[in-house]
Amino acid sequence: MELLVDKLNKIFTKAFCDAGYDESEIKVGECAIEKFGDFQCQSPLFLAKKYHKAPFIIANDVLAHLPQNDMIQNATVANPGYINFFVDNTFLAKYLEEYLQEVEKPRKPTDKKVLIDYGGANCAKPLHVGHLRSADIGEAIKRISKFMGDDCIGDVHLGDWGLQMGMVIYAVWEKHPDLVYFDENYTGEYPKEPPFSMEELKVMYPSISQRAKEDEILHEKVKQITYQLQQGRRGYVALWRHIIEVSKKLIKQDYDKLNANFDLWLGESDSKKYQDEVIEYVIKNGYSRVSDGATIVDISLPEDKTEIPPFMLLNSAGAALYSTTELATIVQREREFNVDEIIYVVDNRQELHFTQVFRCVKKTNILKKNIDLKFVGFGTMNGPDGKPYKTRDGRAMGLNDLMDMVKSKALEKVSQSKIGYSQEEIENISNVVAISALKFADLCVLRTKDLIFDVDKFCSFEGKTGPYILYTITRANSILAKTEKLSKDFCLLEEDRKLALSLIKFTDAVKNAYEKSAPSYICDYAYSLANEFNTFYAKSSIIYEENLEKKYSKIMLTNYTKNMLKKCMDLLAINTLEKM
Repeated sequence: MELLVDKLNKIFTKAFCDAGYDESEIKVGECAIEKFGDFQCQSPLFLAKKYHKAPFIIANDVLAHLPQNDMIQNATVANPGYINFFVDNTFLAKYLEEYLQEVEKPRKPTDKKVLIDYGGANCAKPLHVGHLRSADIGEAIKRISKFMGDDCIGDVHLGDWGLQMGMVIYAVWEKHPDLVYFDENYTGEYPKEPPFSMEELKVMYPSISQRAKEDEILHEKVKQITYQLQQGRRGYVALWRHIIEVSKKLIKQDYDKLNANFDLWLGESDSKKYQDEVIEYVIKNGYSRVSDGATIVDISLPEDKTEIPPFMLLNSAGAALYSTTELATIVQREREFNVDEIIYVVDNRQELHFTQVFRCVKKTNILKKNIDLKFVGFGTMNGPDGKPYKTRDGRAMGLNDLMDMVKSKALEKVSQSKIGYSQEEIENISNVVAISALKFADLCVLRTKDLIFDVDKFCSFEGKTGPYILYTITRANSILAKTEKLSKDFCLLEEDRKLALSLIKFTDAVKNAYEKSAPSYICDYAYSLANEFNTFYAKSSIIYEENLEKKYSKIMLTNYTKNMLKKCMDLLAINTLEKM
């Protein structure tokens, strides 16, 4: 469906052309002052110099050539040469209904297959606050891209091949040294059930990690176990598989709370089958050189304003690195999933790493087709001091600890206002409010900016917050539940035009969010629409309105707004409530 602003642009382009002016850059935008119009054309100001005429004269020339139509009314010229105008009410009412019907239809597929890497959780380790931002932003980008017609795949990309695996295996050995996993002469089948529970796994890594920092001998033992695992020692590989499966269950529980749903649960290890081929290809084709024993690829460009270090393929010991795994993973994604674009939703601090990876991919021509590799960075979650948020003892703040803090504050606020509700109802409402508070606060800031953690602000039912949007939706639900269904033609009232115009801005918000990988545009739109609806509500007597035509119009606008806000929250992966 053609957008209203595009329809208006066409009308004004013809008018400028008919008046004898260049129509190449004619644009209509929202009028800054509401009482002067719904829209405004400022193009006469930009054409004045070219035609050696005052903008006011050009504007009047254009106004005289404005074609007859059913859309524009009360067009006037204001100094120094603005053309202000309103949209006809009858046309706007019809357009709004058609627009909202169109929004509900599935988008035409774009024929673009996109893989979004937005997890980054490490097996055997608890999730921390950095995983919150990656999950929230990545899931929103995935949903927005799907809404726009892309074929999207979300990949959690687990860290399943690092030193933490050696630490957990050591912890299991320390507690149960007689298990068959540690008998190098054992040739039978290993147990199908893991020798540890989820709760035990939660404490294994943190405990050994802390001890290894203080004990060099222990640290060397863990490194040796990790090396033997990577060399394929049977018992360690069997234990490693147990660690991965139990870790996935734990990690999925946390991601489920955030409504982050991954299509792929692959890890770094899944790309290992391509690693030797990638290394051989880069070296054999002369893309690399040896420097101080390490195998590197020079990727700097003449136009670089800062030095870009070489991409390291192998270290001086001849071992592959994390960067090598990244190359193998990109090759895997091309061959196994035939993607056209890969989006990495990661901390801003990893930008240099991905610059190196992307440049190496381009320089070595390692892919069979051109894949768009895109870095989508985000800022850190910071405490009131402006530094990355940590616990009191200096450790990275755990995701569950953060969620518990927000839930506690949400429960406190909901309990104060929900007199007459059962404890179960209060807890259910509090859970939804807490997650909406945390996710909306995360998503409403420009993703490249750092986020200051403020639990009181996040959980407020006033201002630009998730609970405020939830409250607005439940307010609309309450109105609709108390009003009878009427069957009449929708007739937009003059007093409600602003809410109607707000509803049709949804497309611009989604388009900006999609093109800029910035869910904050949808947050901004949802907040603006909620504000407009609450102003509309304060001025209206919907439930007790006696004029049926007016009542029906307001009921329909209430329903339209509720549905639009719910759609916004769904794109942001935030659950809503029917009542509060």
